[in-house]
Amino acid sequence: MKIFALKALSVFTAFSVLSKCFGLVKVYKKNGDFIVGGLAAFHLNFAETGDCGSIHTLGALRRGEAMAYATSKINNDSNILDGYTLGYEIYDVCGSQEQTLKHALLFLPPFRSDDDVLGVVGPERSSSSIQATYVLGLYNISLVSYLSTSDELSNSDRFPYFFRTVPPDKFQVSAIIDILVNFNWTYVAFIYSDDSYGRNAEAEFQAQAEDNNICVAFSNKLVFPGTNDYRSSLQGTIRRLIDLKETSLLSVAILFLQFEVVRDFFALAREEGIDRDFIWIGSDGWGLYDLEPVSGSESTAVGAFTIIPKAAPHQEFEEYFKKILKSSSNDNPWLPEFSTNPSICEMQRTMCTFHDDPGLSFASLVIDSVEVLARGLDAMRKELCTGSMNMKACRSLLLSNRRLLRDHFLNVTYYSSSNGLVKFTADGDAMGRYQIRYLNQDENDDYNFDEVGTWTETGNDQGLELDDVDWYLKRSVSSRGSTYSDSNVPKSVCSDPCEPLQVQSGTILDCCWTCSVCMDNEIIVDNECVSCFIVENRTYMWPDETLSYCRKLDYVKLRDEVSKVLPLLLAVLGLVPSTIIAYLYIKYRNKRLIKASSRELGYIVLVGVFLLHLSAILYSTPPVNITCYLRRIVPHIANSFIYVSLATMTIRLYRIFESGKKTTKRPKFISPVTQVMITLVLSLLPQLTWGILWILVEPPNVSIIKPTAQRQAIEMMCTTSIPHEIGQLCWDLFVVSICCVFAVLARKLPTNYNQTRFIGFCVFSTLVVLIAFAPAFFTSQVANQQDLYTAIGAIIQSTVVLVLIFGVKIYAIYTVKEGDQHVLTTASGTVTKMKNAGPSETNVNSDDNRKASIEGDTKTKSPHTLPAPCPASPTVSKKQSYDIATQTCEKDASADSVYISDGPMRTLRRLYDSKSIEIGFDLQGEGIMV
Repeated sequence: MKIFALKALSVFTAFSVLSKCFGLVKVYKKNGDFIVGGLAAFHLNFAETGDCGSIHTLGALRRGEAMAYATSKINNDSNILDGYTLGYEIYDVCGSQEQTLKHALLFLPPFRSDDDVLGVVGPERSSSSIQATYVLGLYNISLVSYLSTSDELSNSDRFPYFFRTVPPDKFQVSAIIDILVNFNWTYVAFIYSDDSYGRNAEAEFQAQAEDNNICVAFSNKLVFPGTNDYRSSLQGTIRRLIDLKETSLLSVAILFLQFEVVRDFFALAREEGIDRDFIWIGSDGWGLYDLEPVSGSESTAVGAFTIIPKAAPHQEFEEYFKKILKSSSNDNPWLPEFSTNPSICEMQRTMCTFHDDPGLSFASLVIDSVEVLARGLDAMRKELCTGSMNMKACRSLLLSNRRLLRDHFLNVTYYSSSNGLVKFTADGDAMGRYQIRYLNQDENDDYNFDEVGTWTETGNDQGLELDDVDWYLKRSVSSRGSTYSDSNVPKSVCSDPCEPLQVQSGTILDCCWTCSVCMDNEIIVDNECVSCFIVENRTYMWPDETLSYCRKLDYVKLRDEVSKVLPLLLAVLGLVPSTIIAYLYIKYRNKRLIKASSRELGYIVLVGVFLLHLSAILYSTPPVNITCYLRRIVPHIANSFIYVSLATMTIRLYRIFESGKKTTKRPKFISPVTQVMITLVLSLLPQLTWGILWILVEPPNVSIIKPTAQRQAIEMMCTTSIPHEIGQLCWDLFVVSICCVFAVLARKLPTNYNQTRFIGFCVFSTLVVLIAFAPAFFTSQVANQQDLYTAIGAIIQSTVVLVLIFGVKIYAIYTVKEGDQHVLTTASGTVTKMKNAGPSETNVNSDDNRKASIEGDTKTKSPHTLPAPCPASPTVSKKQSYDIATQTCEKDASADSVYISDGPMRTLRRLYDSKSIEIGFDLQGEGIMV
């Protein structure tokens, strides 16, 4: 019922149309037993009305004449259709769907006196072929096209009577995809016509692009000329291309368009300022017409690729066509229009020289189409017509069984003299063979399309052969980078490849991504970061250098830690001189020099020195739980022992001398026992209280340090409490600051009393060490470095204390003999006594360089009086030693004089004036001989 309705509609349409314009139809025809219909395009069409417009290129005339030539050739071949002749009727459909439909009706039986149409060749455009094959198919008339490439026509269920000697668009799309893959262009724009030709190509391109990891930046269709929004759609598409060019590395645009649209597209692109900004890849919809679509816009289009069906020139036909052009008796009604067109024909006297490229006429494909019809008919004739059947009956039999005739067309296989193997698929498609052309500019600034490659499909195999080309794309730079790659091939990508050891983080489009770096403990597996950190049975893994697999890490051993071996070695070696000095200090504990320097507090300082060495050892050895506890306590007690003792010494000396200025009464709390008690309490109580408190709050333990990119090893460390460390540091700084303050206050003590001077040097050096190492400790993120800073700091502190507090005393004991020359330099003057000299040989030099002889005569008195330092005793034959600090006298069997350990000069002067005593000083400046 549906087929009947279509037939009725077609008949009605035919009568209504032909009744008005039958007499206006031009036809190029020749009679024969079987008629080959032809739907050619000798003119362009007006899109607004569908009527025919200006004359087409000479290739259109060539294709029309090729049909006439093919029928004549077959008629002259006794091996094909022997006894029968082929005729032809060729109409001009102007590339218009309306004209195609109107002229296709002329091949239907209702409008012919004889049902003699073997089949129809043409038209060129897919949209026109769809209209024609619908109408012709109603009467089982086959249509063979030589240029219609839409994939829609491959549907044999919808178009069972359609064949073509040109490959479908899916192969053309495959050729375009292979070009993109060849140059690694993965980010492109696809612009197509709003018809069957463009829409089906776009769908096929999207499918194949996804399979080849090619992203479509945007896909846009353009309507045909004559519609209201035609120009706005062109402008919008071009504007979008320009915007993408500025913000990305898009360089390639595919134009799957018809001839008329491409011509307007390039003209408008030129007006918008596009000049060598894109690489265009064109389909055969405009590639068939050589330079005509880009005429006037060559600079915009230069560097464009076009893909056209591969069709070699037919040499015999070319000779025939030349004769036709020179003949004036040809029956082709459109020949005069071509010969009078100045763009096609250049008149020289009475001769016309035609401008044409035979390679773009595709005349050989037209010849192959006619030969397919002839060979299919001949095969059916040989099968059905027996020797006794007359030719008229055979002809009727052949034309009445068109379904069977269609099957014979489909099974035709032969080798064309121009194009090789001609064979159809089950859908009536030819094999894919394409010529790839490239728009070049020569040294004379002339533009030409040159063949640069081929693309062939045979079965499951397909191959691209492409020559090197000169690139005309400008070397532009966008926000995403440069349009040229290192290989000098222009880039058209959404994102550049990531650097080695980076992973791609995808976006909506597969070829657009961001590059990121994995974490230090991760490897790259299938473009994903996978952690290597495994804590099972205390086994730890870490990535290799290539981030391809995880390798097992070992714990850091002491022998591998140079930064810890060095301080450990220094700490152990430092115990040797510390032990020697402690031994000598105890051995000579009764020497006046040591007794005069608060030897009991000196013992505590020595204990602190040994504890500092122990701290350095604790921080230089692998941590265990017990060492973690000791680290919290030992270093800070060591600092307190040293600096609380030194602070006590300095304060004691300052108090004694300040008290001596005012009175001879002994100050309180200056006895050795009292000083030791004060030192121990101030050293132990704050440190133990604070340390134990934070041990309870944050107990120390051994923790594992995860590997890092800089240190690919397993480390163990003692957990630290930052509040605890800050509190201990504040206490240490407070005690050291007290030492500094009283060292400054005691600067007016006798210059010979170097004890305060060396204490000052010691505490100031310690302050420098604390200021230098504390920030490094708290800011370091590496436990090994924190341990190193602490150990080195402890070693430096212990060395400074050992040298400045104890070393000078031991040196003086061994190098200076008692009874040698003694000199005292004070703020008030210099007193000198030579060995064995009498009172008359003792001199006092004042600051204003006045010299006064201090005689031994008891009648010569100083203006000051001072009680005797030691009471006279008839039983004492030797002179006695008087300690101002303890205000005690003791016998000294080895001394020739009484020693006063310390005191202001005016106190000494008062002693001298009241008792006429001998005054002298030992060379090391630690004692005063009286």
